[in-house]
Amino acid sequence: MRVTPWLSATYHRLSRRERVVVAVGGSVSLLALLAVLVVLPQARRWADREEQIAMRGEQLARLEALIAREETVRQRLVDLQQARASAGRLLLAGETAAVAGSSLQLVLNRYAAESRVVLDRVDVVRSSGEEGGITEIPARVAVRGDVYGLVDLLFYLQHGEKLLVIDDLRVSETRGSRSDQDLLTVSMSLHGYYRGGGTP
Repeated sequence: MRVTPWLSATYHRLSRRERVVVAVGGSVSLLALLAVLVVLPQARRWADREEQIAMRGEQLARLEALIAREETVRQRLVDLQQARASAGRLLLAGETAAVAGSSLQLVLNRYAAESRVVLDRVDVVRSSGEEGGITEIPARVAVRGDVYGLVDLLFYLQHGEKLLVIDDLRVSETRGSRSDQDLLTVSMSLHGYYRGGGTP
């Protein structure tokens, strides 16, 4: 690189001290320019690369942990699917509220027969909720029988094949046809559940 005569003449006219100041200033400026144009971009690229390496390392660690727990995750999924299927069996059968109400009547008739009580009345009440999702099917029931039969019926209602919830229960005593036979009359409100349209 050739220095212009004007710069050379100006530089030679400076005192030695001024020349040192100019040389030091030029060197500092050159170093600053080098830092801005070369060192800082390289440092930024290096930091980005380090950050990417750390992020990929974390992703790899998560993936390895997931692979190590694959069997546990699979078993948990199977358990959840079985629990869902089991819960589905507790719901009344039927695609509509009317069919589910009929299913509720059949269940109550069977429980009454197995408990040896007389089912005087079963009134299935139309559900007030919108169909879709898990919907309640309310019913009012009147039953007559001895204390053992009623205890059996309550056991079936609590532990039977369908999920039935007793909302209200009233017991009164009535005399049987023979004077030594005391019967109980039970009036109860209960409800079951069915899966309405719209729920997979």
